[in-house]
Amino acid sequence: MPRLEVLPKGSVLAAFMVSVILLAQAPRAVDVMAGEEPGAAFRHQAPIVVEQPGAFVQLALPVNAYANSRQPGLADLRVVDARGERVPFALLPPRAAQSHAAEAARPADLYPLPARRVGDKELASPLEVQVVGERITVRRLPAAAGRAAAATSSAGPAPGWLFDLGVPVRDEPPATALRLTWSGPVEFSAGFELDVSDDLRQWRRAGGGQLLALSAAAGSLTQRLVILPGAGAARFVRLRWVDAAAAPALSGAVQMRTSRRSQVLDQPTTFVVSPSAEPPPVTSLPAGRQPIAAAAVAEGALHYDLGAVLPLVEINLPLAGAHRVAPARVQGRLRSDEPWRDLAQTVFYRLERGDAVDRPPPLALQANVRFLRLVPDARSGPLPATPLSVQAQLLSLVFATQGQPPYRLLAGSSDAKPGALPLATLVPAIDEERARFGRATLGAWSENEALAREEAQRALWASWRPALLWALLLAGVGALGWMVWRLARSPRAG
Repeated sequence: MPRLEVLPKGSVLAAFMVSVILLAQAPRAVDVMAGEEPGAAFRHQAPIVVEQPGAFVQLALPVNAYANSRQPGLADLRVVDARGERVPFALLPPRAAQSHAAEAARPADLYPLPARRVGDKELASPLEVQVVGERITVRRLPAAAGRAAAATSSAGPAPGWLFDLGVPVRDEPPATALRLTWSGPVEFSAGFELDVSDDLRQWRRAGGGQLLALSAAAGSLTQRLVILPGAGAARFVRLRWVDAAAAPALSGAVQMRTSRRSQVLDQPTTFVVSPSAEPPPVTSLPAGRQPIAAAAVAEGALHYDLGAVLPLVEINLPLAGAHRVAPARVQGRLRSDEPWRDLAQTVFYRLERGDAVDRPPPLALQANVRFLRLVPDARSGPLPATPLSVQAQLLSLVFATQGQPPYRLLAGSSDAKPGALPLATLVPAIDEERARFGRATLGAWSENEALAREEAQRALWASWRPALLWALLLAGVGALGWMVWRLARSPRAG
């Protein structure tokens, strides 16, 4: 009989505690089911202003679109029309830079080599180099000119030729080939060997080749190029004939220089970020996450919050003042509760030389981060609080202009499923259609106030949930203890 009396009460208490726990977990289920309703589940929205219409319209995403998104890869973005119906869209990655080759021609001075005299181990040079400070003067030797002329007239062609490519120009690519012209004979085939030098004293081998001029029924075959493999940076080139009797009489030379230029098709977005206070290290984290040590805080460092995880391309710290040299380590992280990781090491400087100011080029970075930190070298002192110039290669969005305009961009949902179509699905012939894309810009963002209040209430409830659950658990244990005590004092307990 006592067991028949105790069990129903215990079962009722257990059922009550399970119901309370499930009720405490109910808001989480509501969060999961709050999914895909446009305008209700997305906290932020912005109007899309179509400036150039088209069947497909391209929208360059600004930094605040990344900041308002809550999912990696912008998975929670949506495009809707005036009736709230979804509009198909795809994310458009930036195109790779195109490389173009340009060939420039410039005359080269050529001089016949004097004939080798008996007892000479090397061919004589028809030129003399004089170096005064940083100035190099090249002049032709009269004696060498007389010997070369005499050798040419009496003993046939010169044993070779010397080419002067001229003083190297800064940032000019080296010569890759020489294009030769000659006065005769009509048909020939002549082999040669090459040497190169910077001072006409130290020579190094640079390969060889063949010049020819042949006639046939199908047409003439002519080879005029002298390739300079890996040695075009030298100023002087010496060509020595394998058989001077079969060689042509050169009349001119043109040096060929090939330069490659890279053209950026999609320019990165540039913006300026002011330094901010670095968040203190987090000492308590969820299970599986290690806290950041307090020693990770660097003295004299500059901390920058980009507002969102962005794909960085370049950064630049324009220092002020007359002269400043600041070696620093560049660090980054995705979240404020993560440890810093090193991205690069560089030197920022500003040097004034008269009216000119020397600065380093922007530091190239290929990283996806939200927070940046510049840690100075302890031997150079702290860094001044200077705004940071940032370049990021942001994505664009292309959507089909279907439905009823105007269109809106939605963002800010933690539970939304990825909404972008594959680019090839939305625009099958992307290379042909890209030139016909319309253009659009994004207006000011607005916030769904009702959803913001609801999320604030959920956050408040989530903060109180552990305390309430512990209170209910303690109350249940106390009620169970009280029931045991009552049963122990009951006359039938004996």
